Amino acid sequence: MSLRHAVLGVLAAREMTGYELSRFFDSSAGWLWSAGHSQIYPLLGKLVDEGLVTGSEGVRGEHLRRVSYRITEAGENELQRWVGTVHQAAPEKDPFWLQAVFLDQLEPPLARAVLTAYAETQREAAERAGAHAVELRAGRTPLVRERLSRRSEDEHHRITGLKAGVFAAQAAIATTRAEQAEALVELLGD
Repeated sequence: MSLRHAVLGVLAAREMTGYELSRFFDSSAGWLWSAGHSQIYPLLGKLVDEGLVTGSEGVRGEHLRRVSYRITEAGENELQRWVGTVHQAAPEKDPFWLQAVFLDQLEPPLARAVLTAYAETQREAAERAGAHAVELRAGRTPLVRERLSRRSEDEHHRITGLKAGVFAAQAAIATTRAEQAEALVELLGD
């Protein structure tokens, strides 16, 4: 997966400035891919150079220059090509589970505290992802509303169902992680 395709996917829903894209990746509840300003702006320049997006410059206020980016037909084709390709699962690189495998280096009370804190964060992540799935299924998030406004009504159920299903899966994964951490707490005993 790449930031390139995440940006194309977001721009397929609606035109955005670099700032709006950065805010989207920073603040979207349960977003599946993160990116900072320092990654997004150079990427947008590359996507323009490759003809995958266009940028139209405007002025906001008296002096503030802003560029709004829109996906092109070539960008939509690239996004569809990528989405339609089966990708190998990325190797798991989870710092928590690497940490957990070495918890025998700690006294049980400290190991228990680490595992309990992780389980709590995963329960919270599951709750956020589950709530986001509900909002997506109902078509209430701003980006899904934009996407639905550009698609025929007979596609709405499929679109919201797919998007909600992804976040429901994320909620299930976080719940499983919490349960596994709690099972390790039980192994530590009292």
